[in-house]
Amino acid sequence: MMRSIDKNYLSKAIKDFCKGTSVTSGKFSCEAPGSVKDLEWNHMDQSHRPYIHSTYSDELRISIGENFANSLTKWGNWPFFLNVMDVRVKEGQYYQTFTIGGLIYVHTVIEMGYIDDSKSLLDINWHISSHWFLKPIHKYLNNKLYKLNIRLQEEDYVIRSQRAILREKGYMFKSDPPNYYNSNMLTNNTIYPLLEDIISINMSDFKESNAINNKKNTSLYKFGKKEISFIIKKISENEFYIWPSVCPHEGASLEDASFCDTSVKCPWHGLSFNAVKLSLKNKSISKYGFIYKLDKDCIKIFNDNSKN
Repeated sequence: MMRSIDKNYLSKAIKDFCKGTSVTSGKFSCEAPGSVKDLEWNHMDQSHRPYIHSTYSDELRISIGENFANSLTKWGNWPFFLNVMDVRVKEGQYYQTFTIGGLIYVHTVIEMGYIDDSKSLLDINWHISSHWFLKPIHKYLNNKLYKLNIRLQEEDYVIRSQRAILREKGYMFKSDPPNYYNSNMLTNNTIYPLLEDIISINMSDFKESNAINNKKNTSLYKFGKKEISFIIKKISENEFYIWPSVCPHEGASLEDASFCDTSVKCPWHGLSFNAVKLSLKNKSISKYGFIYKLDKDCIKIFNDNSKN
């Protein structure tokens, strides 16, 4: 059970708490692709911030539970600490708070609501509070917060749009329904849809039309079905490295990720995933929910029913 001050009374409650307090309020709203569930996961997933957002550096997780996260972060490169408290008040509503030097208190209310099956509405309202003599600083902070929210939503678009696409294809995640705890588990949380048919790849299929336009690696190929595909690196006629094209962690596209020898680095969270290494010595391997087989001049990929 969660008890909190109603969002409509926050400003008055802060003023009543300390006489002489000035409160300046601001807001930002936008449409976002995907469901409220994925917007909530995106908000609670604090591990993506250093990799996706230019405004965040590493943070120290002080404590975390299903409905809260308490973190210590830095103000840019300055030796200045901010203690940020993030709380889920109820489904689709969050309170995020921090103080600046003990002099200014910022309380943000984040709300998510459905528009239709393909997009949601994000409403962000904040209250900047301090003694009246610091009131002139409010305008500067209000402008900074507005610009910050524009940038954050633009940077998060790649995550939200990808998750919306995956949901349409039947993907699910072990972090459903999301909370602060499972949204930050650095484990294989992607549940891939079942393949309806076996994927068969002949050696003659390794041609330019199936090559991936990866800026960091030019020897990658993509094969698969509409709902799921795989990235293959051909080492020789009898040796291949294979990865799902969707990250096993939380669904990032790996097509333009950083591939290094036998691993790929997730662009959302910085995790590395080892390839399935098919060769004459290892002709059949089970990994990521699928079985991969090297059969003469053909690679076959099909469901590992023992994992279902």
